[in-house]
Amino acid sequence: MAIFRLEAKIFSREKRGRSVIAAAAYRAGTKLKDELRDKTFDYARRVKGVLQSAILAPDGAPAWALASGSLWNQVEASEKRVDAQLAREFVLSVPKELSANAQFQLAAEWAQRELVTSGMVAEISLHHPKNGKNPHVHILCTLRKIDGEKFSRKKPREWNDKKVLIRQRESWAAAVNSALEKAGRSERVDHRSLKDQGVDRLPEPKIGVEQTAMKRKGAIQDSERLKEVRKVKLLNEAMPFIRAIERRGEIQHYGMGKWWDKSMLLISRAREQASRAVKNVWQRLVGTGRDKGPDREK
Repeated sequence: MAIFRLEAKIFSREKRGRSVIAAAAYRAGTKLKDELRDKTFDYARRVKGVLQSAILAPDGAPAWALASGSLWNQVEASEKRVDAQLAREFVLSVPKELSANAQFQLAAEWAQRELVTSGMVAEISLHHPKNGKNPHVHILCTLRKIDGEKFSRKKPREWNDKKVLIRQRESWAAAVNSALEKAGRSERVDHRSLKDQGVDRLPEPKIGVEQTAMKRKGAIQDSERLKEVRKVKLLNEAMPFIRAIERRGEIQHYGMGKWWDKSMLLISRAREQASRAVKNVWQRLVGTGRDKGPDREK
């Protein structure tokens, strides 16, 4: 099933003094030296998860803009503030129904049309996680245009306009659907929110890269964010039954308190299979809503 995702965010030094060199090295699965901090970031060991990477630049860009190390070191050197904004990043889900080459070409063509023609320099990296799920592309973009042999003195503020992001979301959905159609696939994506699509489902909270990595390393067992994601998933499973009960006038809400008692009459009238499903979902939901004490962990 094709999934729509276009996430845009600003990468800055704020709070943790982050290096855009480290970010670029990680996303491209390579080794880069941060000349400002005299530190080398080596992520070449994760190259298996990075299938392709390339830099796209506007016509007439200097040679340094086409090499990852010199490009991002120039970005770092151009920003003096300790909390400076360094780059804009887009994270795009690419259809798993397409080949890796087609996925990368899809993202590269979109980036060229939507970002590079506006003046951005963009580094594109295609990632395929080890679990085989969620193939995606990272696009790391400059916040300044190329001006001769250096970056422009001012950052184009129009790139931050919310209308630009809305248009980019629409154009990415259109690009994905066009690629799927050309490949003879019936799957389609939709950039609109679940509410605007008329889908009766709660949006799942994002877990985030940091918490995912911490859980994978065993640093955390079950964070509040992970509990919340699980709770929303269970509620979405139960949603058809909840709506059926509401339509019958049995309840007007599905809070943790009276939901089960007030719905028992309707459940008793339902088929045995539906009853089992509701009970299982409810028991799982109640279980995730309780904090596990020290004794329960054992």
